[in-house]
Amino acid sequence: MKKRTLLSLLYTAAFCSLAHAETAPTAVHTDQNSAAVSSGSFLPLLGDEARARGYDLPEPFGININYMNIRQNIDVDSIHFSGLGIGNINLPSNLFDINVAKTRQRSTTRTIKLDAWILPFMNIYGIIGKTRGSSLSKVSVDSDSASQSGLINKMIAGVIHGMNKSGDLRNLDFKLNFKGDTFGVGTVFAGGYDNWFGLLDMNYTQTRFDILDGSIDAFTLSPRIGYRFTLPPVQTLHLGESHLNLWVGSMYQNVQQEFKGKLSDLHMPGNLQSLMQMANQKGSGRFDVKQHLESPWNVLVGASYELTRNFNITTEVGFAERNSFFMSGEFRF
Repeated sequence: MKKRTLLSLLYTAAFCSLAHAETAPTAVHTDQNSAAVSSGSFLPLLGDEARARGYDLPEPFGININYMNIRQNIDVDSIHFSGLGIGNINLPSNLFDINVAKTRQRSTTRTIKLDAWILPFMNIYGIIGKTRGSSLSKVSVDSDSASQSGLINKMIAGVIHGMNKSGDLRNLDFKLNFKGDTFGVGTVFAGGYDNWFGLLDMNYTQTRFDILDGSIDAFTLSPRIGYRFTLPPVQTLHLGESHLNLWVGSMYQNVQQEFKGKLSDLHMPGNLQSLMQMANQKGSGRFDVKQHLESPWNVLVGASYELTRNFNITTEVGFAERNSFFMSGEFRF
């Protein structure tokens, strides 16, 4: 049986960074009919030179409020328990053989992003946010007495194997709730010709979950290419000329793949919980999970509507390997 994640929340950090990486593609584009206007801000550097060449640049600073919803499947390579013991007897780390047939993880992430255009083609940003979610797994636990040494270990392995054969430790619904805080930094490189634009978004984040030791590190790379449409004024709403950006892209995720923590922080299904309480009487039991994605890439399709020069709304969906929905409101000044 192929192993899948027992702790699928661990990959959520990757999608925290996905939500944070989203940047409304306010493209740098040429507009030969607009006059070069000098900005009152010292940013971006070389901004006046770019405007003199006919480029229409966004306002230098931005505040984003973002929402992301993620659903995904995650695979695991290995799950190990350590530090277990009954009384004065230490139990071996290979006593429990854990398999997960299927795992579905979902999460929501809310973030705030502050950014600034340093150069006409380069934006830098910082992000902070919170993630909540859950995973649902089908878990089976077994043990092989032949692989154990010592009479007591063999007896315990036999009991576990018997519970597996009777169905008490098979196809258990393992639901895991999690939450955490995420911090990160990133940069966007942008360019355009006429109404076409391209973006390359990169960021690095750290997420601290409530049931894990330390933090989860993630790197995200997101190339996009799109087209900017100019929309006529809407007199009834007192809106002037506006713009609609449409794009396609992809997202690459590289996430820390080994995660550790305390078994006492996990809430397991009934029969497994009873077994863990017996084997973790000292309270020093720990878990170690190694995992990977089926594919680090997915496909993105999105749109951004610039109501005014200072405010825009962005939405984006992701599919292929993982499903996501993203929405953002941005104010520029």
